[in-house]
Amino acid sequence: MRYKRAPSDEFRAVLSGAGLLAPLLRVRTVAGLRLDVHLREDDHVHAYCGLTRLVDASLKGGRIRVCSHQTYKKQPCAVGLFRNWDLREPGFESALERYLAKVAVAAAQTKREGSVQAAWASVKSPWTLLDREAVIGYDSIKAQSAARASAKVAAARGAVALLADSWANLPHDMTGAELDQLAVDGVGKLVLLELKFEGASPDSIYYAPLQLLQYVHEWHGAFDTLRNDLNRLRDARVELGLSPASMPKITGGLRPAIGFGEDQLTPTAESRLRSVCAIANKHLPPDVPPIEVWALRGGVPVLLF
Repeated sequence: MRYKRAPSDEFRAVLSGAGLLAPLLRVRTVAGLRLDVHLREDDHVHAYCGLTRLVDASLKGGRIRVCSHQTYKKQPCAVGLFRNWDLREPGFESALERYLAKVAVAAAQTKREGSVQAAWASVKSPWTLLDREAVIGYDSIKAQSAARASAKVAAARGAVALLADSWANLPHDMTGAELDQLAVDGVGKLVLLELKFEGASPDSIYYAPLQLLQYVHEWHGAFDTLRNDLNRLRDARVELGLSPASMPKITGGLRPAIGFGEDQLTPTAESRLRSVCAIANKHLPPDVPPIEVWALRGGVPVLLF
């Protein structure tokens, strides 16, 4: 198992100081949302706006390759940006600024789920963002499948199916690949955060605790193996200014949470979510605390239960 998203020394130099990619790490707003920059395996850095990735830059053979989806590459503002760059080549900063100032991003990427993702990325308390789209790496599909299989998750699913047969369709397969966000709380616990939009489908809301439960068991089994990788990522983000220096080292266990945005859950949705949480909590690993459910109120996280 691995979580090797920390950059090499060579790539770290490209991202910092007078390095070619340093301008990508500056705080900026695009399409009304703060650009969310994250490090990736094999010396990649991604810049997100809500749900969409605007820039993928990587170190390959001593040069920087800058890519994106065709949706963005074909826009006039992108001319000259998406190509291979020499490490000391001038012009990258101006090309990037021109692109980010005028790039057109669809509302589907910045509203609803996109706005929730961006809002929680900016939260500093009760935890600080470490990463998004978190996926544990495995040496084989067989190892991945074994790590994601849990009898406790299956038992919780069975209990929820008996309780909620008329609420909404219980998805046939709740096995997820990407956890929405990883964060670190004030005492060094790793927060597993699943984000939900209040206007999503009922099954997405009601059964979110089951989805999170599956992630909890996978990450619980991997935590001791991955802690050093996670702390190397934490150290790199702090050094590059992507995370505050006050972010603790990851020393504790796991803290599972579900985060909603600014809209209010209906009484029915909250009641059913509480019921599924109660079942999921009975099937957590013994040293993991109960799932917390939070919402944003004026950008400030509020604990619902």
